[in-house]
This record gives sequence, structure tokens and C-alpha cells, in this order.
Amino acid sequence: MPAPLTRCKPTPHPLPQLLQNFFCQRLQSQRNASPQTMASSRDTFRLLLTFTEQELRHAPSRQHLEDWDPQRILRFLNHLEKTRHNSVRTRNARLAAIRSLMRYAGQLIPETLGLTARVLAIPAKRSERPLMGYLSKPEIQVLLKTPPQASEISQRYRMLWLLLYNTGARISEILALDRQDIKWTPSPSVQLQGKGRKQRQVPLWPSVAAQLKHWLHELPGAPDSPIFTNRFGHR
Repeated sequence: MPAPLTRCKPTPHPLPQLLQNFFCQRLQSQRNASPQTMASSRDTFRLLLTFTEQELRHAPSRQHLEDWDPQRILRFLNHLEKTRHNSVRTRNARLAAIRSLMRYAGQLIPETLGLTARVLAIPAKRSERPLMGYLSKPEIQVLLKTPPQASEISQRYRMLWLLLYNTGARISEILALDRQDIKWTPSPSVQLQGKGRKQRQVPLWPSVAAQLKHWLHELPGAPDSPIFTNRFGHR
């Protein structure tokens, strides 16, 4: 008669080393994640470590991957919405970071696949996005035809409006521009870097190119210096 099967007691897997490997190896070395992705993941796990500490009375250095079971992750997501009053979009972004860690853990430590699969099965929550409004062409032209004041701030805002209208870029893409991103030959254009490090070249209208050249001439700087700065000279 065969011997009865015995259940092996799972060995807990400490979170500190796993999180360090996730950030240093997975995000930095393997995926070359953007600073924004790194910061978002860092904030997510900081909140989750604190939440778990409050529930288990275990300091982050004593927590294990097994502490982040599906039930606790669901309570954490509910905590984000009900207690911290985060939006559904933020809730889903936190869940995406947790899923990324769980996929990494499942590949690195196969014996945790049962746990990680259950966490990965947690669905993102649907949310309604409001319809975005926009300014009509006559409204934009009224803004651009308003005589700028002599102050540097007023002229800076006017140049900002012109580039936004010309390129259709996000405000973050325009604010990230350096002087070397403006190409004057063979025809004036601007090189934008969007989300996911996607780059695109957008031509500049002659009138906008002329005003931009004058703007940069009045405010000289190094090629890698930002086009738009605050009163402290920072981006």
C-alpha cells in the first residue's frame, strides 16, 4: 500500500531581497524602466508595506511575499479608494505595479506560482473617463493675438501656447524640451519624446519658428538647457 501523501510546509520568502531584486534587476537592468515607472512602483510598495505592517504588526523588513495574498491585496485596494480617496485610475495603477512584481516572483520562484496566479487574477476596475473639452480655433487665435506684456513671464507663456498649438503635444512634452531638441535645418522642427520614450519630429510653422528663434536668442543657454524654466532657472 503506498504511503499517504504529506503536505510540505511552504517556506516563506522574505520581501526585502525580492523587492530589491525587482527594482535593480527587473525594472532597471532588464526593462530599463522610466523614472516615472520607478517612482510609481516605489510609492505603491511603500503604501502596501505600511498597510501590511498595520494589519500584521510586522515591520517591512520582516514581511514575506506570502503576506501579500489576494485577500490582503483586495483590502489594500479598497483602502486606497475608501480611506485615501484615490481615483479608480490610481487604484488600477497600483494594481499594475503589484502584478508586475507577482509576475517576476512567479518566474523567479516557481513554488510561489499558486500565490502569484491568484493575485494576478484580481481584475482592474472599470472607470468612466469624462469627455475632454477643447478650445476652438477662433478661441485659440484670440489668445495668441492678445498683445503680450513686456514681462519675461508673459512672453514665456505666449511661446508656450504657440508651441502647444503648433505641435499638438502634451504639456509635459513641451516642458521637457531642451534647446538641442529644436532642429533648424533643413526646415524648422521640434523633436518630442512622449510616453514610453516614443519620439516624433513635428514641423514648426514659419511664424512660430521665427518667434521661437527670437525667444531663444534673448535667453541664451547651453544646448542641453531647458527651453522653459521657472524663476529659479530650473525646468
